[in-house]
Amino acid sequence: MSRILVTGGAGFVGLRTVAALLKAGHQVRIFDLAPRPELLPLAANVEIVFGDITDAAAVCSAAKQCSGIVHLVGLMTVDCARDPALATRVNLIGSINVFEAAKAARLPVAYLSTAGVFGPQDAVHPRPMTVYGATKLAIEGVARAWYLDYGVPSLGLRPYIVYGPGISSGIAAGPSIAIAASVAGKPAEIRFSGRVGFVHVDDVARMLTAAMTRPLEGATVLTMAGDTAEMGDFVSELARQSGWNGITVSGKPLRIPADLASDPVPAFLGAQPSTGIAAGIAQTLAELSARAVQ
Repeated sequence: MSRILVTGGAGFVGLRTVAALLKAGHQVRIFDLAPRPELLPLAANVEIVFGDITDAAAVCSAAKQCSGIVHLVGLMTVDCARDPALATRVNLIGSINVFEAAKAARLPVAYLSTAGVFGPQDAVHPRPMTVYGATKLAIEGVARAWYLDYGVPSLGLRPYIVYGPGISSGIAAGPSIAIAASVAGKPAEIRFSGRVGFVHVDDVARMLTAAMTRPLEGATVLTMAGDTAEMGDFVSELARQSGWNGITVSGKPLRIPADLASDPVPAFLGAQPSTGIAAGIAQTLAELSARAVQ
């Protein structure tokens, strides 16, 4: 049984990825600055390590006796804009620490980039218009360099808006917050408008798990656009399924292409289906409703 290090394993995507890795038969070591043990699965094959991603020695120590790394630590758009220097230390230097930890044993690394590496007018050539997107594009460059120079294979994912059950953060958390609010019958506001790609969190977790289960090749980066729709259509579908009409939409569209296409998934990752909006909302409502009655 292989042990996978998951940095940021207590976060929104992290919790779902840990669950997917456990289901696939892996042991998991979670590396997190604030791991919130009460949210984590209590199992003999889950280990929790407190640590800061900017501490190279701590990251290297956490990677010992692991066979792969899923790297999910990162500051989001608003926090990056608020403190670009901190964003660089956490997102970029922290990622370098991860790739350095992977270098000695050539451990495979799966990490999250973002659809925000693209500007709104070009869905082919990366041209980020946020500090967050710029740091993520730089991480993709690090991944290529560490593969070419040291043979570290990697998979980077560029998801658009990731949503689902759990505690998300940043402006992109709006759809997830809206679904949770609908279950509770409370008002919520999604603070961006326009046409975006909706990516269910379990699709991301499944892809990251596949990268730790199957041999990786090269330094692959994949755009995950999910199911593309207008924000109003998402809210209408949520209202139809939940019976709650207290969700509002405000703000400008994101500075990301409205119609971004997903990249073909390489054969070495196996079948990776994309969850449509209706199914994703239904799954999330069902899980959150079940939790509410427990």
